[in-house]
Amino acid sequence: MPLNNRPEITVTIVSWNTQDLLRDCLKSLLTENVRRIAEVHVVDNNSHDGSTEMVRREFPEVRLFANSENLGFARANNQSWRESKGRYWFLLNSDTIVKPGAIEKLIAFMDARPRAGMATAKLLNTDGTPQFCAEPDVTISKAFLDFFRLHLLLPAKLRGKVFQSRHFSYDEAQKLKTTWGTALITRREAVEEAGALSEEFFMYGEDFEWSLRIRRKGWEIWFCPEAEIVHFGGQSSNQVWDDRGRSDLNWDGCYRALRLHRGKTYVKTLQVIFYFMTLVELAMDNLFRRNTLINYHRAKLDYHSRKLFSGTKNLKSNESKSR
Repeated sequence: MPLNNRPEITVTIVSWNTQDLLRDCLKSLLTENVRRIAEVHVVDNNSHDGSTEMVRREFPEVRLFANSENLGFARANNQSWRESKGRYWFLLNSDTIVKPGAIEKLIAFMDARPRAGMATAKLLNTDGTPQFCAEPDVTISKAFLDFFRLHLLLPAKLRGKVFQSRHFSYDEAQKLKTTWGTALITRREAVEEAGALSEEFFMYGEDFEWSLRIRRKGWEIWFCPEAEIVHFGGQSSNQVWDDRGRSDLNWDGCYRALRLHRGKTYVKTLQVIFYFMTLVELAMDNLFRRNTLINYHRAKLDYHSRKLFSGTKNLKSNESKSR
């Protein structure tokens, strides 16, 4: 710890039935230097796989919050936030491997940018390819530009800066509109001003809403290419939902966040646009035999059909499966 006994950073890992992954994550995180500058919290959401016993036995320096129920992602992280002391707060998924120096590089990156309220590390698949964590905003205008492929008229570098996601190279620092909560460093002052994660969300969408709220307070969001973290992805949610269930929850979280910030009319308009665009996309998939996209577009069309023609489906019934 620093001489003033205040850690540079509080690392919060929320875990649910991921004992082996959590062990590997903590081993990769707790280097000698990180032990000196960080406090580490593990918030366990009532796992039944021995996770809490493993943390107590193998990582006694970690502060463990052992919940008697599954509080969800936002509430569990906020539980740690209320007890945190670091200058920075770092949200880290349990299904990650922290590469050497990543924590120190994130702190240096934020120190060099006083208006950065949050920044994501560079997330990697197990084969070393980047995950598309540099996210643009979800807007009506972008939906039209994507659908008509107008973004392809831009030079590749400019397209990456404007549309990010799969168009971005992931090899340079970049301001973002939104990002994921997988490996996300936040500045204490930004969290105190904008508030912590919204507990209206159980899982999915809370990071998107938080990004919108942070930006509304005038803080910047960044992508840090130097700090690399391997992310396996979906290791808790895979125990409860299939791909379609996860896709539904992702869309629901996105629309819930947009409804909070832009209203019901905006969300309904966006849903109508996506419905008709997906109809066309699915027809093109079948015409040109783009088999790899058919299932994705079918799931997207099914979701928007239910939203538009069957009333707003409350997905809390799905969320409750993991509680």
